[in-house]
Amino acid sequence: MSLRRAGAIALALLGFATPARSDPPRRTVPRTPWTTVDPFPLGGAGVTPPLPLPDGRVAVFTRAPSTLTLVDSARGTVRSSPLEEPPSDRIAPRCDALGRLVILGGGGTLFRLGYDGRVRGAAQLVGELLGVVERADGTEVAVVANRQHVDFVSLRTDGTIAAARTFAASPTTAPAALRDGRIAVGVPRGLAVFDPAGTIRLLPGVDGLQHLVSIDDAVFAVTEDAIFPLDASGVAAPPWPLPARTRWWSSSTDGTALAWMDGPPSAMLRVDLRGVLQRIVAPPFTEYALRDSSGAFLLASRLGRLVALDPDGSERWVIDLRRAIVPRIVLGADGDAWVTAVDGNLLRLSSPPPVAQEAPRANR
Repeated sequence: MSLRRAGAIALALLGFATPARSDPPRRTVPRTPWTTVDPFPLGGAGVTPPLPLPDGRVAVFTRAPSTLTLVDSARGTVRSSPLEEPPSDRIAPRCDALGRLVILGGGGTLFRLGYDGRVRGAAQLVGELLGVVERADGTEVAVVANRQHVDFVSLRTDGTIAAARTFAASPTTAPAALRDGRIAVGVPRGLAVFDPAGTIRLLPGVDGLQHLVSIDDAVFAVTEDAIFPLDASGVAAPPWPLPARTRWWSSSTDGTALAWMDGPPSAMLRVDLRGVLQRIVAPPFTEYALRDSSGAFLLASRLGRLVALDPDGSERWVIDLRRAIVPRIVLGADGDAWVTAVDGNLLRLSSPPPVAQEAPRANR
């Protein structure tokens, strides 16, 4: 797995691993396909995936020109602010515990921004950022690949660098948060584990690590042919065999994780905390998949094809947006969804209720 791919997975891990501060609204894939596509022009190209904000708006970053655009669908408003530096495509934007927007700049700086696009904090990172892991106390650790070693960079709550520790090995996975504030990353001989005291130790025993996957507060190490549950210290339990080699994984907080297998036939693999595996045949074009609150699935391709599957894997519906998209869909709380198009538009997918017709009055 490339480090670029590891960086993409790291943000998925982080987004799911951050503890929820309130019960989120139930977000589900609709029973019938969305019928309406409302475009919101972003005023730039090189778009990022949509990022839902705590206040109900949706944020999107562009790189040509470099802007932060906030879309308020309830009011029908779009507001853009210029950025100091274009965002990198190695890592998806997110919100931190204080509600600031966190992006990696094209020059390697990790920025924290207000909703006005102004910088609230910054950390210059040397190397390729694999991911940022948020701890329960609000502090964070950025994991950076730098030639033949990996750096664990501790960040203060204001986003500046507090300290950095180096481990002499090339990372093979994105980072994951173990319990008690420990952070792990795969290396050729096993796991490098960074604890809150700043100590890094090697845990051998699992060779060929390709992914670290978080399911709720548990972490699993994945090799080419097996999954290893990890305890709070990173020690591996006996493995669960995989039916085929996996290409990408998504983490979750609903007790399951999804992986992709090229096949034949191509399929998704659903794994739960007990090691129960469900293989779901899926279209080969799938580049992104999510599982909703009811157990249904939504699959997407970069060419804008969306497929909904029932929990048992049977096809629910298919739609084609007929435009290239960033294949990361965000479900809304009202049965709608958000997706960014490569042409520089944020798309809201919805099915408005039919307009009620007033009954004709009887002749008098």
